[in-house]
Amino acid sequence: MTISDPPQSITRVIACSVFKPAFDDLALEHRYPYLRFTYLPSHLHLYPQELKKRLKKAIAAARRKGERIVCVYGECFPDIDEFCRRHSVYRVPGHYCYEMLLGEGRFQELIREMAGTYFVERNFLLNFEEYCVEPLELRDEEMKRYCFGQYRRLLYLRQPSDPDLMPRADEVSEFLGLSLDVGDVDYSYLERMLTALL
Repeated sequence: MTISDPPQSITRVIACSVFKPAFDDLALEHRYPYLRFTYLPSHLHLYPQELKKRLKKAIAAARRKGERIVCVYGECFPDIDEFCRRHSVYRVPGHYCYEMLLGEGRFQELIREMAGTYFVERNFLLNFEEYCVEPLELRDEEMKRYCFGQYRRLLYLRQPSDPDLMPRADEVSEFLGLSLDVGDVDYSYLERMLTALL
């Protein structure tokens, strides 16, 4: 699906802050001077109703300025596609942020390569306690087995601008009792999907 408005009008990209390193790296605002970004906190995926409320507020703010709107979120609440349709917002396709970073083909290939793969990226690693340990009560061994017993490996999606997070990835994988692999991300799929809507 493409947007038919003239390219001179402002396009507002409302995205999870997980994608900020990717968009910074791609320097899209320099290539598309009519592009503007609004990032919402990544922890909102833990609170779907709050995420929906914040998205609605950001959409309303963009709409008041007459901006076109593109949403860059995975399926972080069950009816997000219907929500976007209702608000005349275009969503970059993808079930998960990890799929959007890797591309659907590579994402599926990695899942087939090893069933029980748990994907993480920079933001998740840096906020592991807040996003995962505390809400899931993972210091309780029984809860850890319940939540992660079906997983076999932790796959860290390393982005070009990441600092050295290997010690942190080692720490998290050891805590979860999973093997650790690294997959480097090049953003080509995300860029292609987003620019198709511009």
